[in-house]
Amino acid sequence: MRILIVDDELPIREWLKMSIENLKETIDDVKVASNGKEAWDLFQEMKPDLVITDIRMPKMDGLELLRQIKAHHPGVYVVMLTSHSEFEYAREAIRNNANEYVLKTEVTEEALAQILNNCRRSNNPSKKVKDMPYLREFYQGKKSKEHFPCGIHSEDPFFIVAFKGSKNQESSIDGHLNSFIKKIEHFSYDENISIWICFYKNNYSTGANYGEAISFSTHLATLKETSIGFSGFTLDTYQGCWRARQALNRGFYEDKQRVFVYQENHQESIDKIKNTRKKIISMINKERQEEAEDYIQDLIEEIEKEKILDLELIHSCFQDIVDGYKVAKLEFSNQEMEELCKKTKANMLAAKSIKDLKKEMTLFIQELKGTMMISPEGYSTYVKMAIAYVSNNYREMDSASEVAGYININPDYFSRLFKSEVGVTFNHYLTNYRVQKAIELLTKTDLKVYEVAEKVGYTNLSYFSRVFKKVTGVNPFFYKN
Repeated sequence: MRILIVDDELPIREWLKMSIENLKETIDDVKVASNGKEAWDLFQEMKPDLVITDIRMPKMDGLELLRQIKAHHPGVYVVMLTSHSEFEYAREAIRNNANEYVLKTEVTEEALAQILNNCRRSNNPSKKVKDMPYLREFYQGKKSKEHFPCGIHSEDPFFIVAFKGSKNQESSIDGHLNSFIKKIEHFSYDENISIWICFYKNNYSTGANYGEAISFSTHLATLKETSIGFSGFTLDTYQGCWRARQALNRGFYEDKQRVFVYQENHQESIDKIKNTRKKIISMINKERQEEAEDYIQDLIEEIEKEKILDLELIHSCFQDIVDGYKVAKLEFSNQEMEELCKKTKANMLAAKSIKDLKKEMTLFIQELKGTMMISPEGYSTYVKMAIAYVSNNYREMDSASEVAGYININPDYFSRLFKSEVGVTFNHYLTNYRVQKAIELLTKTDLKVYEVAEKVGYTNLSYFSRVFKKVTGVNPFFYKN
């Protein structure tokens, strides 16, 4: 192994050289330089495997030297020497792909031996992170827990952190080892979230160890300029990885804090949220809009209060509400309604905070009201009479002319008037109204599908099934099952 040491202080670089030579390791050559410019000239001459460099130096500082090395020889292992007063420099070093950063106060012969070992391991990795499956697949049931890549239990004490980051960050891991953290194993929860299992030296009391773990997590959050999900102490890696990932979801509610500690939600809170969702859907179906909106507000307040970490549950609640309005207002369903629901559900899924989610829900209801899909009070007398006639006669009636005759106006004029006010043709409205009533019967009674078809005005089951699927996207038997 060829090593280059760079520091503008003679005693430090000589001590580093002597300590490395005393390690009885297989070292081919150790050279020293007093600044970045001199080091770069030496680097091109000797092609070292490992560079240990100070940050603040004359002529060319360590950061510029790092950039030069990584630009031309990205595989070289670079360790940055720093101090507490140079923390911003250390963060910049991480951004520029330094493999490690080490506090000068912690440089010992043991630490140097670990650096050499890390350098060798980086050149001969046992298994690349990118070849491992995403941990998310195990929690989704796509892969067996028995094949969980992190193992399940460990005799060595550890904690787990989760943060947003790419899957190829192995090169910077060893730089986070210190007198407390002795080993870090890196996995990917998904394409955007990294999981670090941090094994620590159990030299202190539980309380002191916890404080050290939080301090490490806070330091990591600042360096990576991102939030950290902290699992707490556990003996189960499967559970710990899940906790760390879930803890990260607290950022959905708190945008200022950087380290989020896992706190389990009570089952009563989860059940309360699910029950409130059912009440909202019920009020929507009964066209009790004010009560539905009150329950939606209750739902948001409960979610905010309890900080529910299962964001999939939260997103599904709000998307179910959107679908509830869509089904309840099928008679008004048109391209505009389809696009509104689709856009709202996509925006809800992409929401970064509970405020964003609340905003999307509010905008959705406002747009429904704006298009009179919720309240028909703005309709003309003729259209109101037509809607009332449909609700009483949809089983037997078959045309717009029948309604026009009932309200005593010209059929062509009625068709144009209905389309201009409601936004869909009368036949479209009648078909969707019948399908809406069919859904109610399928979900709330024991009637068979063919009996439901007859109840809503269809004598041919095959034709009813085609119409039903065209409107809802699924076969009527789906609702029955």
